[in-house]
Amino acid sequence: MKNFKVALIGMLLLSALSWWACNKENLTSGGKIVDVAFAGRIMDETGAAIAGAQVNVGGKMVLTDDNGVFRTEQVQLPDNDAILKVSKTGYFDFSRAYFVEDEALQTVTIQLLRRIQVGSFNNASGGTVNIPGGVSLKFPANTADASGTIRVYARYLNPTDEELGLFMPGDLRAIDAGGEEQTLGTFGMVAVELESSAGKTQIATGKEVELSMPIVNTQAADAPADIPLWYFDTEKARWIEEGTAQKVGNKYVGTVKHFSFWNCDVGLPLVQLSGKVYIGDLEHPLVGAQVQLTTTATNWPSYATTDANGCFSGGVIKDAEMVLTIQSFDQCGTQILYTQTIGPFSSNTMLQPIILSSSAFEFTTISGTLVDCNGQPVTNGYIRLSASEVAFADENGVFSYDLIDCGGVSSIIVQAFDLDNLKESPLQTVAIPANGGNVALGNITVCTGLDEYIQYTLDGQTFTAPEPYGGLIDSMNTNQTIYLYREASGTTTIISLSFNASQPKTYPMTYFSVNNLGVSQAQMGNITTNLTTFAANVGDYFMGTFSGSFQDNQGVNHMISGSYRVKRDY
Repeated sequence: MKNFKVALIGMLLLSALSWWACNKENLTSGGKIVDVAFAGRIMDETGAAIAGAQVNVGGKMVLTDDNGVFRTEQVQLPDNDAILKVSKTGYFDFSRAYFVEDEALQTVTIQLLRRIQVGSFNNASGGTVNIPGGVSLKFPANTADASGTIRVYARYLNPTDEELGLFMPGDLRAIDAGGEEQTLGTFGMVAVELESSAGKTQIATGKEVELSMPIVNTQAADAPADIPLWYFDTEKARWIEEGTAQKVGNKYVGTVKHFSFWNCDVGLPLVQLSGKVYIGDLEHPLVGAQVQLTTTATNWPSYATTDANGCFSGGVIKDAEMVLTIQSFDQCGTQILYTQTIGPFSSNTMLQPIILSSSAFEFTTISGTLVDCNGQPVTNGYIRLSASEVAFADENGVFSYDLIDCGGVSSIIVQAFDLDNLKESPLQTVAIPANGGNVALGNITVCTGLDEYIQYTLDGQTFTAPEPYGGLIDSMNTNQTIYLYREASGTTTIISLSFNASQPKTYPMTYFSVNNLGVSQAQMGNITTNLTTFAANVGDYFMGTFSGSFQDNQGVNHMISGSYRVKRDY
């Protein structure tokens, strides 16, 4: 089995990436309200899992587990504007609007871009900061809404990057200066954040920063003399037009008044194309496959990932002939499983089902049922197959996954997980038949507790914070304070507990915060913890429960309860 690898083919992304389900609504229509759940993996740029990332869909937040995996509950969202947001300390925030089906499980794979400091300047005098990749920023004196040294965190997103669709925010849908929705083609993007000693800051009112963006060689012939500038609105998952840039030599130069992601873009006429992909027959949808359409005349590609039903849908260039290719990078690397020339299309089109012939590869259907310690179905679980493949079980614990063998796979290692009850199964090695077929694993018992967690229910909604931190500070041997917390994005935490303790007992909180809700000192005593295990040494575990009620700084009442098992780190 190959490790996770994505290598999208194509030279220039100049069409929308809004390709995610078999929905035939127009790209700019209001859409209808549907029931949808999201599931998938959040990883870094190396393909490593990111644990503890916050995933927000429809106002509901979940955290990724140790494998970077998450699944949300079903929510109601517009079928052409289902927005998913992801945040994690040390990474730039991500959001994207997806096209989804009613009652669908929308699967996604997302890379987060790490926040990297690329330079700094003294705010009193200003300066120039160069960003790897060819972007430069010229800061005038007193640019920032802060004093002293200003640190610059930035990332350039090359429009020819073959993996751009994994980490680029949004799907290139935008709102122009007149308030009309458009779909964009990118000539380059940059993410920028400023930070002072007091935390994140912005460009001061009335100030502007000169932004210089390189024009890559393959785009030079098509680059217009003037191009609109667009910034990304994370809440709307849309690019918003604001200003223009001029072509100066091999760069675009313009000015910006605030920072987020910025984009040099042109618009393109699009139609919507939809389809479904299967293996062998109409009973085996190909899940998580990369679908790419590249125009034959200009090599401008669009690409997508099939959902749990093998569906894809989104924008392609109007009246253009295209080459459609399908790949399953998780399982077969860069091997192309299917290719066909299609189009042109002058209006929205649903393709005939695409059935991949199994003659070029073998596939094995792996199935089973996840059960808990009492033999009851796991209602929110998944199974991990080797390094990267993930199969989600339904509410009855049942899963089925079509494993493609592109290189003589003889066995895989599988492990199951219960997201609600913090349990996992032992690793097991599963033999794969030489000529494919069916492998029924039967019941898989998911009954081993996760090593560390803080789990809590806030106003009826349950959250799990994996891999928390724990410590004990002894102040002159008169007061031992326990700190248990899990970091989130920015300078906040998902949850933080602090109380004075030296042995198992019930204690009032001395400090408490949760989900960015401020809690006054007067409210702390309303929340208590029953410490059942005291970690006397580093490496031991704090274990216990907590509960209570509190009023936040806005005067809103809340109920909280939970439990924790946290290793002492210091």
